[in-house]
Amino acid sequence: MKRQGIFLVLVMLMLLVGRGGFAQIAADEALSKFVEAGMAYQNEDYDTAIKKYEEILRGGRESGAVYYNLGNSYFRKGDLGRTVLNYERAMRLIPRDSDLKFNDRYLRARINAYDGGKAQSFLSQAIGDFVGFYTKDEMALIIAVLVLILAALFLLSLYRNWPKMRFYGIGTVLLVLILAYSLGLAMKVKQNAGLAVVVTATDALFEPRADSTVHFKLSPGAKATILIREGDWMKIRRLDGKVGWTPGKTLEEI
Repeated sequence: MKRQGIFLVLVMLMLLVGRGGFAQIAADEALSKFVEAGMAYQNEDYDTAIKKYEEILRGGRESGAVYYNLGNSYFRKGDLGRTVLNYERAMRLIPRDSDLKFNDRYLRARINAYDGGKAQSFLSQAIGDFVGFYTKDEMALIIAVLVLILAALFLLSLYRNWPKMRFYGIGTVLLVLILAYSLGLAMKVKQNAGLAVVVTATDALFEPRADSTVHFKLSPGAKATILIREGDWMKIRRLDGKVGWTPGKTLEEI
């Protein structure tokens, strides 16, 4: 039995080492493809660049830099819908990247993507900026750290026998921060749920039938929320609240 146990342990160690080796190989391959894609982009071979970046993503190596560069490659090919799509995906991973933000603003100034929104108030803009400043993982981590700090301070106050008002003052500030980040995270999750980008100009119809009446038009780069998937059709809601049916291939979820 002891020999069998030792053998099993050795096998497990070999598997763990093997997995680590495979992971390193996969990382090296992704880096190699990333470099190749960059060189192809510099040589204006945008099809090859797109192919290499998408191979990296299919291999599970998702990153903001890959999405950003993929968006740039699609932009050079004149595919504005997929440019917006990949910029949006990059924004979820590197929301504070200055080059990404500049390119995204420049692109949206060029395309006719209906945003359906009125001018935002200062408060709405401030909340949007706050929510957009962080990734979901960052906000979740900040909440966890604040909760741990609050718990540690509570235990310390009991151990040190602090005056209640001293703990209440610090605790209130921490609770407000926890609440703010929790609400921000909830807003981010709600906003992102089912959000998609139009990659091919299309008409939104009243019913999921090719011969149905056109309700409104969607241009490449426009965003809409996917409500229902029904066969090859999707029921979507535009940002102004209008609802219609479109062929599924015309939008891609962010």
